Amino acid sequence: MAEIVTRSTPQVGAQSYVEWGAVFAGATVALAVSLVLLSFGAAIGLSSVSPWTTTTTGLKAVGVGAAFWMLLVTIWSFALGGYLAGRMRHRWSDATLPEMRFRDSAHGLLVWAVAIIGAAALATAGVSAVGKSLGAAIGSAASAADQATATTDLLFRSSSATGTPATADTRSEVSRILLRSAGSAGVSTADRTYLAQLVASRTGLSQVDAEKRVTEALDQMKAAADRARKIGIVLGFLTASILLIGGVSAWWAANVGGKHREEGTVWHGLSEIKGF
Repeated sequence: MAEIVTRSTPQVGAQSYVEWGAVFAGATVALAVSLVLLSFGAAIGLSSVSPWTTTTTGLKAVGVGAAFWMLLVTIWSFALGGYLAGRMRHRWSDATLPEMRFRDSAHGLLVWAVAIIGAAALATAGVSAVGKSLGAAIGSAASAADQATATTDLLFRSSSATGTPATADTRSEVSRILLRSAGSAGVSTADRTYLAQLVASRTGLSQVDAEKRVTEALDQMKAAADRARKIGIVLGFLTASILLIGGVSAWWAANVGGKHREEGTVWHGLSEIKGF
């Protein structure tokens, strides 16, 4: 009697093609490298620019220096993370060469996605250098408050001895009004008149001169707020564009990593040594 041999047929889709170990390893390295490099950039002053200034230096520094540094950091970190993910995953014997290339690149894209989610979580927790750099670059609420305080000092500055120094409560109230002037609604006529009366009583200026000083201060606050909003819009588009470039970098680097894995290549800068 002939022996019947039973062969098991592999189930298609029984095993996931996504190797999360390699993905998380690459994402962790990408996130760590980006945090270190962004912290280094903050240390040398790339994130110390505020739009709450009276010159165009802030705009130029944010548009050129910070954006270029963020671009380099994104490319370097995601390229390294994608390369590691593509290099560290196991080989697939059931895939053609184009399919293997696609799967390697897909792992790089997953590294990019996981790293972005991780960076967002760290920023929410308040420990991300990315969040700190962007917050300092676009002008935080603290920067706006500093601007309001400086403008309050200008309002109550007096060159004569006839004025009465403003109390802390008065200064706090005026600062709050100035902060409201930076919003879209602006300052009401009643608040504008009230500010002029306070300035006139505290500095000894005439009502007309006090109203002129208040108008100049409110215009300065409005201009600073508009400048901050413009920088925020520009940085938003720049950040989205840079992150997309990071995704492309991770996709490409994972493909290179998979290719080097199949070839047994060790990459040393511009030279490649095979056989290791």
